[in-house]
Amino acid sequence: MKCELKKVKQYEIAELVFKGGEPEGSAVTVDLQAVFSHGEKAVTVKGFYAGEGVYKVRFLPEETGTYPYCVTGSVLDGPMKGALEVMPAEEGCHGIVRANGTHLQYEDGGWYYPFGTTVYALMHQSEPLIEETLDTLSKSPFNKIRTCVFPKHYSYNLNEPANYPFLPKAGAAEKIFSGEGLPVYPQEIKERDDYWDVHRPNYVFWDHMEKYLLQLQEMGMQIDLILFHSYDRWGFSNLKPEDDLVYLDYLMRRFAAFPNIWWSLANEYDLCFNKCVEDWEVIEAFVAEHDPYGHLLSNHNCFKRWDPGRKNITHTSWQSKQFYRISEMMRLYGKPVLIDECRYEGNVPEVWGNLSGKDMTRNFWRTTVQGGYCTHGETFLPGTKEGEKATRTGEKDVVWWAKGGRLNGESPARIAFLKEIIESLPGPLEPLNGRSGWFGKDDDEILEICAQAQEGFRVFLKRIVWMDQRERDNFYSVEFQYGGHCDDRAFLYYRDDQCCAMTDLELPKDHSYQIDVIDTWEMTRKTVLHGASGNVRIQMPGKKYMAVLALREDID
Repeated sequence: MKCELKKVKQYEIAELVFKGGEPEGSAVTVDLQAVFSHGEKAVTVKGFYAGEGVYKVRFLPEETGTYPYCVTGSVLDGPMKGALEVMPAEEGCHGIVRANGTHLQYEDGGWYYPFGTTVYALMHQSEPLIEETLDTLSKSPFNKIRTCVFPKHYSYNLNEPANYPFLPKAGAAEKIFSGEGLPVYPQEIKERDDYWDVHRPNYVFWDHMEKYLLQLQEMGMQIDLILFHSYDRWGFSNLKPEDDLVYLDYLMRRFAAFPNIWWSLANEYDLCFNKCVEDWEVIEAFVAEHDPYGHLLSNHNCFKRWDPGRKNITHTSWQSKQFYRISEMMRLYGKPVLIDECRYEGNVPEVWGNLSGKDMTRNFWRTTVQGGYCTHGETFLPGTKEGEKATRTGEKDVVWWAKGGRLNGESPARIAFLKEIIESLPGPLEPLNGRSGWFGKDDDEILEICAQAQEGFRVFLKRIVWMDQRERDNFYSVEFQYGGHCDDRAFLYYRDDQCCAMTDLELPKDHSYQIDVIDTWEMTRKTVLHGASGNVRIQMPGKKYMAVLALREDID
């Protein structure tokens, strides 16, 4: 059977819809697939059942031109052939974000600089609260969000979701999933869950999630979609290994064609006590193999960092406060480094959630000037004054990092200021040394570095080898110099907690530079010098959290 020519836009989801009967057996592993051809390329995608007799095939065209396709499967009366005519992308539609060395780039070639935030259980809130959250995001500096597929059981996040991703198994006794009295920390459960039927998706749940994923896409938001986590009272963290893959099969069939999705295998994978390293390796391979487009793929840690060197892992998603090691990670693995969790701005009693706005801003600067990327979170207890309320919906116990609502912190405005500076640079930053080259070095390597120093300083530095490796790394981390450069066109230095009245810069001697002094907290930027080159000393205000930007002036 032939279908008429269908016109679609580049980088936008193309959808083919078919009517048929209810699936026999599994509603996930339905026999429906399509091959889309373009020149010498051919992409095979699997279709999915959307409920009520509707089957869908989704495809993401990444080039313009004609794509002949052929859809086959037992749910059809016979092969169906047609073609997509792919028109140029709409303005502002850039395609999938991919890793390019240690940085991130849209499919159309433009650089993408992630400034992320965290709302773990966004999809499991009421529609008024979700809508309020999206409105807040639309007015924020954030262009990336970390959020979960499964609901989350944790402090400030004990409400029951309206729907679940799967239906219970036939004949299963109804369960009441109350969080009252349950521990909020992950538990090791010996028996695997036998309540949920992963072959029977709950289409109300998936339609709801899809609605808001599409709204986030329209806002230009990248979605770091968390596929598993351990904060659970429903059994989703404790599915049988084969059921994990059935769930992932449905998710990939349905959402892989979304251009703005990233796959985060887990939030804190190492706290999923019923999964071993081999289980995560299987999950990683499955997601990579079932994604026809090669979306970004990572695995977030609590304690033990997932190996960024693995071939399917596109970037480091790192819970860490070791900002001085970002450049080291970039050098070791040659991939982007995202500090996706570094504590949150807020006032909750838990140590992970009571940073000041200044410290959250500081974390962004320490990360970003090295060419890394940082993720925000906000954990203020719901206030009593109108201006402090986390939401205007009237709902209780709303904390941004868990449920969304409104932002009340001081850091988002400063993050917006940083974002404006970074996006104005001629390209992405690479780290300056900042002593990162000294980490992990043995005595002979350290002495070789010292030999390159100025003669009067050389003897002084040689005493470094008197310290053992742990002492050295601790020493370097405290006196780390944060900075980055865009080849010889721009140099950005963050002086962190230094209260210097003057600071010294080492710039190329064969070019001239404009020097700007930046107050990262007061959000001011003042040009203090033109025509700078070589070794330059700059007057500073003698306060914390200052930065200096040198921009090359002699570019034609």
